[in-house]
Amino acid sequence: GTPFAPPPPPMSPPTAPPAAAPTAPNAPVAGAPPMPPAPEVVAAVDDLGHQFEIGRVRMEQVLTPFIGDKVTKKMLAWSLERAQKTHPILKNVHWSQTNDLLDNGEVEVSRLVKNIELFPAQPILQMVKAALADLIQMRLAAVEQGLGPSMKQAVEKEVARLAEILR
Repeated sequence: GTPFAPPPPPMSPPTAPPAAAPTAPNAPVAGAPPMPPAPEVVAAVDDLGHQFEIGRVRMEQVLTPFIGDKVTKKMLAWSLERAQKTHPILKNVHWSQTNDLLDNGEVEVSRLVKNIELFPAQPILQMVKAALADLIQMRLAAVEQGLGPSMKQAVEKEVARLAEILR
């Protein structure tokens, strides 16, 4: 005899086609180059980056007398490295404009602004705020772990304005 054909797969209920997302009035044509980021987004990211850097310098000034320059910079660099793993918007921000490695946890703002182009049509400002807020939390956690809660509070006070901006 002839072998039996396997039974047909069970019928699944018909699924409705996914609703097409409404297109924005100036939505780019498929295959067209992405729209450049809006100037106000670029300005906002640039400002956030500079505010963040002011906070990093303050953090460095508070910590260095207690743990030394080398340990402070190492902690700041390590935390940036960790944040980059979960926040692609921070890609390569630890390199200066002249391609020198920034080993002190500094965020090169021009690179952060350039990274906007890598994420067309995405909520850039929220992405940058989330990345920088996470980075501050990592740094504060490291301070608390290494130097205790009172030192964390001292550093927190220095970056309080920054934490407000990043909400």
